[in-house]
Amino acid sequence: MDGQLLPVLLLFLLGASGLQGQGQGPERPSEDLLEDTPGEEVPKEDGVLVLNHRTLGLALQEYPALLVEFFAPWCGHCKALAPEYSKAAALLAAESVTATLAKVDGPAERELTEEFGVTGYPTLKFFRDGNRTHPEEYTGPREAKGIVEWLKRRVGSSATRLEDEEGAQALMDAGDVVVIGFFQDEDVATFLALARDALDMTFGFTDQPKLFQKFGLTKDTVVLFKKFDEGRADFPVDEELGLDLGDLSRFLITHSMLLVTEFSHQVSSAAWGCRAGWMGPGSHRKPFHRPPGGSSAPGSSTICCCLSTRRWLHIGSSWRASGRRLPHSGGRYWGSRRKG
Repeated sequence: MDGQLLPVLLLFLLGASGLQGQGQGPERPSEDLLEDTPGEEVPKEDGVLVLNHRTLGLALQEYPALLVEFFAPWCGHCKALAPEYSKAAALLAAESVTATLAKVDGPAERELTEEFGVTGYPTLKFFRDGNRTHPEEYTGPREAKGIVEWLKRRVGSSATRLEDEEGAQALMDAGDVVVIGFFQDEDVATFLALARDALDMTFGFTDQPKLFQKFGLTKDTVVLFKKFDEGRADFPVDEELGLDLGDLSRFLITHSMLLVTEFSHQVSSAAWGCRAGWMGPGSHRKPFHRPPGGSSAPGSSTICCCLSTRRWLHIGSSWRASGRRLPHSGGRYWGSRRKG
């Protein structure tokens, strides 16, 4: 009887050993699988997630809209951004915006910087719906309100749909520069794409015939309403070519500025964006050379550039002289203030 039981016992032991071996796979996952272990908690600093190569995957799974800053502890620009980034996190929470801020120590996480092509600091990338392979490069402002607005226009609509005159008037009353797209065709997608990044303007759109009639329009048009200068500027949409993003962008930048604008860093960025330029005292910036009569001496007269014609204009020996409407109707002029 013992001789009959021995083969049975051997078969039983071999079967049990095989079943045990099959169960070892899930019990001892690879290092790659450990990166997304649900049990690991992602730490926060001042409302900002602190990520590494193990927790980035967890964050992408949990947060559908995630802005990640790659920083370096020694980077001066990163240190300047840090308090604004924390303020932005607080504002997002206070306004219940479904977007989350995170940061990664770039030098300490070489794998991640190589994966996402980070070559300088700070670099910010925006991840949507857990997509790890195609994040959007963040090119928005570096101050808290700007960061929040940039995110709000991505997790929500970048423009308000207008159905009646009351809605249109309320939108126009809400800001100094309001842009409304009147579309009966399919140009609204291009319009909304531009509105996502033009953070200093408020946008709306409509297809209502009564609003076309209210504002005297018979075809698709983008209208910029402003509480200064001429009050309104129209950009008719080409019926054959449709709405051109570059042309519309330059139009909005140009007409959202005062007819005469003092030079500043903000104005400089806007003007270069619409292919204008500035040459003030001591400057040799391209694409413009020193304007005729331009002086590098302190206290020189104001020199301005017309954004529409790119022609240099000598305003006068004092800023007050530029207060009157200048030649080239519809142009925008800006320059440096004469000191003294």
